[in-house]
Amino acid sequence: MDTTTRLYYDDSYLTTFTAQVIASSEYNGRPAVALDRSAFYPAGGGQPADQGWIEAASAPDRRWPVVDVQSDNGVVWHILNTSEPLPDPDTIVTGQINWVRRFDHMQQHCGQHILTAAFIATCQAATVSFHLSERSVTIDLDVTNLNEDQVQAAEAWANRAVWANLPVYARFVSPAELTQIPLRKPPTVSGAVRVVSIGDIDHSACGGTHPARSGEVGAIVVTGWTRQRGVTRVEFLCGGRVIAAMHERDRAIRSAASALSVGWAELPAAVSRLQETLQGLQRELTQTRRELDALRAAQWYAQTPLVNGRRVVTATLPDADLERLRTIAGFIAELPGGIAIIAGGTERPQIVVACADDTAVDAREILAVGMKVLGGRGGGHARMAQGGGGQMSLLATAIAAMMERASVA
Repeated sequence: MDTTTRLYYDDSYLTTFTAQVIASSEYNGRPAVALDRSAFYPAGGGQPADQGWIEAASAPDRRWPVVDVQSDNGVVWHILNTSEPLPDPDTIVTGQINWVRRFDHMQQHCGQHILTAAFIATCQAATVSFHLSERSVTIDLDVTNLNEDQVQAAEAWANRAVWANLPVYARFVSPAELTQIPLRKPPTVSGAVRVVSIGDIDHSACGGTHPARSGEVGAIVVTGWTRQRGVTRVEFLCGGRVIAAMHERDRAIRSAASALSVGWAELPAAVSRLQETLQGLQRELTQTRRELDALRAAQWYAQTPLVNGRRVVTATLPDADLERLRTIAGFIAELPGGIAIIAGGTERPQIVVACADDTAVDAREILAVGMKVLGGRGGGHARMAQGGGGQMSLLATAIAAMMERASVA
């Protein structure tokens, strides 16, 4: 099969073209056609594929949406979203690129080249990988940490390069010519190499689509960075995505400010006051719940019959966390002859056993009886032990077994 001539190599702004179908088949189980020439960019190099449609030149009403584009041994396959018959080989078709998507990718990819150069220039951090998706653009840098000053310096350097409106020049060069170009890193292919140069700030082997000048990137904003397995992942936005993100953030800020009845500039102070109030209420709630639990524990204790000088109190509190189970059990174990078997959990049981000093009973031994029934595990010391695991359906049986052990110990 003949290879596909890639029209975007010479003109990233080309959105409409005519071509001949050279194959009509499937690609990875999806309907697809290969063309003798194409302006559609196939996924690769961190950049997603173009989308759009193709239509029969002689019958414009026959249109096939292009949802993905892939390259295989020099042939560009256009994956179609259709259940209709595909165009036959030798059919002349017209291709139409989704320009909004294409230009967005041009802005993001060129912005990546510029930001990569910026991190090298400002803190000697080289890019080891690049990824562009519908909402996110990231580069991975070969450093394990970045600070705020380094990121801001790189971002400022990158935007100065954008606003300098430098020429962006893409061309194929021979191996001999390549030796005269200060590439950012060696190419991974042999023979003629396509090099994208942005003024004199960056020269990179690249097959992607780019604008004619750096000014079309608009702006570059770093939105965050994290450590990722020995590298630092930097997330950023370029061009139209910066404006979209600002609108999204502005809507969120205005909504929050309206809810708090303040202006957007007063929002940080209002949130701080709200946090202080919330923390105060949380402390009051914690104290109130502790006092309520102490009263509840005393009430349960008083209602439990005295057997062999002990009161074995049991309770199941599905919504209580482990710390609260320990607190309630501890209140009971502070009372004369008090033994607590307090359970919680909704998906898997948690049990805390606590014994007063005067009971001469080991909490670990009581817990062990319950864990044997449940098939769980636990540990602790003589005065308090905790455990969990096993089936919730066996919890009542486990508690009954522990009660018996606590009463006769």
